[in-house]
Amino acid sequence: MIGEKPRKVFFLLIIFFLLIVFALLQILPLNTAQAVPSFQRQTGISCNQCHTVFPELTPFGRIFKLGGYVMSKTGKSYEFPPPVAGMVQASYTNARGLTSGVAPFDYNNRETDGLNLPQQLSLFYGGRIYDKIGAFIQGTYDGATNKIFLDMTDIRYANNTMVWGKNLIYGFTLNNSPSVQDVWNTTPAWRFPFASSSVAPTPAAGAIIDGALDQQVGGIGAYAFWNNLIYLGVAVYRSADEGIALPLSAGTFTEQIVDGTAPYWRLALEHRWKNHFFTIGTYGMQTDIFPSGNSSGPSDRFTDIAFDAQYQYMGTIEPEDIPGVDDAHKAKAGKYMITAHATWIRENQDWKASFPLGNTANRSDLLTTFRMNLNYYYRSPLGDIGGSTSYFSTTGEADSLLYASNPVDGSRTGIPDNDGFILEASYLPWEKTKISIQYTIYNKFNGASSNYDGFGRNASDNNTLYVVIWQMF
Repeated sequence: MIGEKPRKVFFLLIIFFLLIVFALLQILPLNTAQAVPSFQRQTGISCNQCHTVFPELTPFGRIFKLGGYVMSKTGKSYEFPPPVAGMVQASYTNARGLTSGVAPFDYNNRETDGLNLPQQLSLFYGGRIYDKIGAFIQGTYDGATNKIFLDMTDIRYANNTMVWGKNLIYGFTLNNSPSVQDVWNTTPAWRFPFASSSVAPTPAAGAIIDGALDQQVGGIGAYAFWNNLIYLGVAVYRSADEGIALPLSAGTFTEQIVDGTAPYWRLALEHRWKNHFFTIGTYGMQTDIFPSGNSSGPSDRFTDIAFDAQYQYMGTIEPEDIPGVDDAHKAKAGKYMITAHATWIRENQDWKASFPLGNTANRSDLLTTFRMNLNYYYRSPLGDIGGSTSYFSTTGEADSLLYASNPVDGSRTGIPDNDGFILEASYLPWEKTKISIQYTIYNKFNGASSNYDGFGRNASDNNTLYVVIWQMF
């Protein structure tokens, strides 16, 4: 076993080595296919046009995605070489002695983890497939679980026409995670934090729409965005454990088996004033899910209704790319960017199958989630510097069977409440390299601030330091 001091030294050496490798990736004369992400290669547009700080989208990036990922600097119906890209993440996690090290490590014995890299490796197909059909397809190796699986996938057909004298973008999507098709960073698939520890303790309760079905379902949907103002999208999902949806869950064990189909909806209104963008919206889903271990018979019903809002100040987009920006604002462009997100989710849980089985203490429960965050970045000659502040809260009804007392991840009170803050500082020395230091603070965890699990653990014991390096290529 590596001692604590050599462990820290070894970690610092790894980080130093990775920084050198990333620097070389930026300055060596590599060919285009190897040096830049596929969207940038396909369009000839810099990453900063589509992202504030990846993976958060700018208004231009949202239009690119709604257009089916097919915008190209060529007039061809297909891209050659194929639009592929890659990503590597290396991270360090420390949660009050419970978790310490560089992911991946021995998840079943966190105190004796190994110092292995990476946390995640991903390969993307990102861009045009043919004509008006494009895709964002991510295959991932997860170091914490040592598994390879099909990650976020969104395949689209898109087109545009004129309706009442205004432009209408419309399309169809085939995807494997509810809200992955969305273009605002308020919905679950793309929300802050954009990266987090996969091995630190997390609260027991969460809404079904808030990531519980990711890569476990397959869905088809349609959407329309009229006059850069009104967005409407609908989709229908079913379990990807069998049938034609099975490929969409490749490598993922289906824990949540949907009874029949699950409808999803999305409505958003966006207003632009010069370099300011305001969005308000709602989304939701109704899902019937069999109790764990069952694939037939009665099912439980989850009804999720959410409201969200986003504000962006786009100081980094070149003025000529946004019509209506006057000369007075051109002098301010290219210096800083501000984004604020807020999301509220209410989930009604009807345990019509689990209650008779004795899996829940209540016939029905209610769960409410609220999140908000503020991001600020300054784009300097030395790179992008900035950070984020986030508040999160989940409240729900006491259920002693659903939230039972267990060491670390249990609840002494049977109450699912949690709240706290996330502080993050980030530095992007180059467009495709991101270094972040994140600290999560829990005021309440699984229903209490002190001795929340009934075994003497406090909420503050789960405060987590997380350091991650991203490299896109």
